Amino acid sequence: MAESTRPISTDGSIQESQRICLTGDDGSTCIPITSNNVEIVASQDSGINSKARGSNKVKIQPVAKYDWEHKYYYGRLIAVSNSFLAYAIRGANNHAMIRVLSLDFSERSLLKGFTGAVTDLAFAHLDSSLLGCVDEAGNLVVWQLTLTGSKILDQIVVHIQRPEDTPLNSHRRLIWCPFIMDESDENQDDISQTLALLHEDMAEVWDLEVLRANNSSWPVDATELKEGLITVKGHTQRVSEGALSPDGTVLATASHDGYIKFWQIYIEGGQDMPRCLHELRPHGGRPLSCLLFCDNHKRQDPEVPFWRFLITGADQNQELKMWCTVSWTCLQTI
Repeated sequence: MAESTRPISTDGSIQESQRICLTGDDGSTCIPITSNNVEIVASQDSGINSKARGSNKVKIQPVAKYDWEHKYYYGRLIAVSNSFLAYAIRGANNHAMIRVLSLDFSERSLLKGFTGAVTDLAFAHLDSSLLGCVDEAGNLVVWQLTLTGSKILDQIVVHIQRPEDTPLNSHRRLIWCPFIMDESDENQDDISQTLALLHEDMAEVWDLEVLRANNSSWPVDATELKEGLITVKGHTQRVSEGALSPDGTVLATASHDGYIKFWQIYIEGGQDMPRCLHELRPHGGRPLSCLLFCDNHKRQDPEVPFWRFLITGADQNQELKMWCTVSWTCLQTI
């Protein structure tokens, strides 16, 4: 294949156009698309007078194929950072695994050791190398991924294990606290140390810094942990969505009973029962399918809470609402 670019004029502006000339060779490698305007030219072998054997069909060769079951997934199957792509797969004997790919090199690694399926996985933020995961038994694992000599190394930094008789549940979710980087911060993963897990009608908020300070080896039994954890209970039905405020002091939980509850969180003080600050029924009692704080993290007004604006969704996000949590009024419905 050959390619070239030339400027073309659209509405008076000059844009680069890319021209790709096919060679007629099925074994050719792919050509990256570098322009909004691309012209693909057939090979000489495709001429009407050509005696070359060929086909007018487009040929597709899968690089990798994973057939996820066609159903509604409450958690994420794929997590992406600026360096890695991770996705949940089922291996031999239905054992769940996570495949990690490097976006810069053709390196791959495999994360194992789950009970049941992987229900949710997420990087702490786009620049983070911390990958968190929760499985059907509620086990929490956080890996530190590093690329050394084009090889992916995975180190477990937190592993919370549930008792063996814990019932499997596909609705468990993992929510990281939003990341706010100051210009003085050098190690970006030091800030992302709070996450929440959602289990049926309850939630847990974990402080990874406290867990790592108090434990030197993993896994650790969840029933033995006394510090670094707050349990939140107060919904009558399953908790479907959650969001942590950027300063980590408020957890919002959305339930299938149609309510959102806002909880005050202070992990350092060993708080037993988080206080419910407010409850909201945003979509007429319909189950929530989306919950998101959307404040400007870089320009916070000290006079208002750090979780002033909220987006909620219902009916698989066919209805969205924007809320102000100071006046508790709906600003817009989509």
